[in-house]
Amino acid sequence: MIMRVLLVCAAPYEGDPCDVAELSEQHELVVAVDGGGALCRRAGVLPDLIIGDFDSLPVADLEHLTAAGSEVVRYSSHKDETDLGLALEIVRDRGATGISVTAALSGRLDHSLATLGLLARAADLSPECYEPDLRAWVLSSSGRMSLGLTGEGATFSVIALCEGSCVTMDGARWSGVSIELGLLDTRGVSNVIESSPTHITVEHGTVLVFSSPEGCVPIADNLG
Repeated sequence: MIMRVLLVCAAPYEGDPCDVAELSEQHELVVAVDGGGALCRRAGVLPDLIIGDFDSLPVADLEHLTAAGSEVVRYSSHKDETDLGLALEIVRDRGATGISVTAALSGRLDHSLATLGLLARAADLSPECYEPDLRAWVLSSSGRMSLGLTGEGATFSVIALCEGSCVTMDGARWSGVSIELGLLDTRGVSNVIESSPTHITVEHGTVLVFSSPEGCVPIADNLG
C-alpha cells in the first residue's frame, strides 16, 4: 500500500499557510515536527501525529491540537537525533513509502545542512521538498531514479549529496550521459530547460534537484 507522508517542520515559513493545507490533502499522513504544529494550526490542518521535545511548539498550540485529536509522541530534549530524524524513524516504522517535507530548508544553515543529510539517508523514501521559494526532489538508485521537468527556459540545479554521484540529462542546455558529480559539485548549478520534458536520471549515488516553484513543473517519473 502506498503511504506518502507530509512532515511539517519548524523552520521559518514565510509562505501562504493555505499552501500547506493544499499540500496536506495530497498525503495519506501528516506529521507535525515540533514547532511545525504551529504552522499546521495556522494552516487549519490537524496533523495525525506531533513529534518532538516541544522546545519550539507553544503550549497553547500543542494543547489545541491534542484536544482536537492529534497523537503526540514526546521525546526528552537530551537526545542524539533531531526531531526530524526521529520523525523519519517513526514514519518509516509505520509504513511510509514516500515523504515530503515543508518548512525544512530555511532559517539556520546548520539545520538546513543536517536536514539535507537526513533526506539523503532517506533516499529510498523518494523525498520531496516544498518551500515558498523552491522545490526539490531527491534522486537515488534506492528510490526515485529519474525526474522529468517541463517549463522551457526555467532554471534548475542538480547537486550531489554524496561523492561519486553520476547522472544523465537530456533536454537541458547542458546535457550529457554519465556525468560524474562530486559532493556539492558546482557543475550542476543553474542549468536550463531547453526542450520539455527535460529528464534527469541518476545512475548511482544521490542527488538533489532544485527548481523555483514558478519555474519547472515535474511530470510522471520512475520511482525505482
